[in-house]
Amino acid sequence: MPPKSRRDWSQPPKRVNEPGKRRMELIPSVSRSSGLDKDGDALRNHKVQEEYRDFIHTKLNSYWERFPYGGTAQDTKQRDEVQGNILILFRKLREGLLSAKRTDSFALEVYETSLYLSIIFNSPVQTTSIIPHLLPAMYQALPNSTPVITILLSSLHFLASGYPSQSRYFDHLHSLPTFFFLESHPAASWLRDLSWTLRSHTYSNLEKLTTREACAHILEIPEHTKGNDGELPPQKYSYPVNLVLEALCTLVDTLREKARETNWLVLRTAYREVSLPKPCDTDPAPTRDWLCRSLTLCSVSRVSSPKTVDDVALLDTWIESRRAQGDVRPKEGVEGRWIVVKPKLS
Repeated sequence: MPPKSRRDWSQPPKRVNEPGKRRMELIPSVSRSSGLDKDGDALRNHKVQEEYRDFIHTKLNSYWERFPYGGTAQDTKQRDEVQGNILILFRKLREGLLSAKRTDSFALEVYETSLYLSIIFNSPVQTTSIIPHLLPAMYQALPNSTPVITILLSSLHFLASGYPSQSRYFDHLHSLPTFFFLESHPAASWLRDLSWTLRSHTYSNLEKLTTREACAHILEIPEHTKGNDGELPPQKYSYPVNLVLEALCTLVDTLREKARETNWLVLRTAYREVSLPKPCDTDPAPTRDWLCRSLTLCSVSRVSSPKTVDDVALLDTWIESRRAQGDVRPKEGVEGRWIVVKPKLS
């Protein structure tokens, strides 16, 4: 019989309370340990919290390397699993911060990043649970912090989750201190215009308000958040994508998708036929472009989900889905022309 392998006693065994990757993997959450696990209070320690944040940072960077631009349709299951694991790690860290009653700049960064990722990874339940910890208590505890971006994202979250009702959105805004939202910030007027557009069903303005360029414009950093040298404060954690912009674009995509159904009902009532020939050099097919804009078919986010190859395929896929639901049917003898079926009056 081969000799049994002997343990190398020159190397100490790895334990949960020793530094390293294994330690981070094995740290229990504060809420689940119930004080019975000997390391159940580890995430209440400030130093351990900061080490755990660094550990999550490596996990998140690995995610972006593995699934750039949302990955492909074949990656969906694995991508969703990795996203869920990252959100669990952030939730464990937030539990430790809450238990330790930590409300410094480190805690603010953890909660803000958790908010951005919960939106990008399409976890509205987590988004809803994170917002009350940030607004207004966290920002009131840190007078030098700026809540504008969080107010913008949280307001859009309630606009999207409650659509077409805007009662939760207005309740949220009215619950905040009036001095929180800077009226001079582009986000304030943009939010008012967007909510009015949705209420009044003026969907011709929706595409203009919700382009990626418009989203980038309203995220301009106010001058008072810059340092004395005019440069933005250095960030410890950086990623290959702008989390704030992608979170905003993800919420905008959700609103565009929900508003699309309402707008399509209007178009079905107004038009009997639509001509959608394939575009070519001699015929740029303006009707196709008009319908894409009217229905806000193009995604403005770059990382939330796999992208369709081009606008032509995007519109054709959407028309086929409407055909399957009985909203349109092809006109006999005319290629690219569709009969629009009127919606039934309820």
